[in-house]
Order: sequence, then structure tokens, then C-alpha cells
Amino acid sequence: MYRWLILSLIAYLLAHWTYLLTQRSDLPDWGEAAQTAVECLFPQILVSLFLLELQRLIPLIRSLGFDIYFYRCKI
Repeated sequence: MYRWLILSLIAYLLAHWTYLLTQRSDLPDWGEAAQTAVECLFPQILVSLFLLELQRLIPLIRSLGFDIYFYRCKI
């Protein structure tokens, strides 16, 4: 029960914060706000998790004779 409440609160806060970023004056459409939150936050989370996994696997990859270099750039 507590996990559900925590996840619901987090989902509400993320949707509300992304609604506030749009700076609209009308009442929020929560479905649209949630969709905006997913579109803004999910790619960043996905790339961050991929880079962490890649960093964790670098010793294994180097032991196999490969080198991986990755750089971050401002977009």
C-alpha cells in the first residue's frame, strides 16, 4: 500500500512540475501533463542508465581487447 502511495505521489509531482514548465494559465489536463513528463524525462533517464551500464562493463570490454570512448555534448 505504501509503495503505491509513494509511486502515485511521485507521478503526480512529475506531471505537475512538467505542467508548470509549460507556463500555461488554464487548468491542467493531467493526461497531457503526464505525457509531457514521459516525453521529457524518459529519454534522459534511459541514456543515463545506458551510460552507467556501459561504464560498469568497460573493464570486461577492455579485457576482450576493445576500447570504448564516449563523450557527452551539450544539446
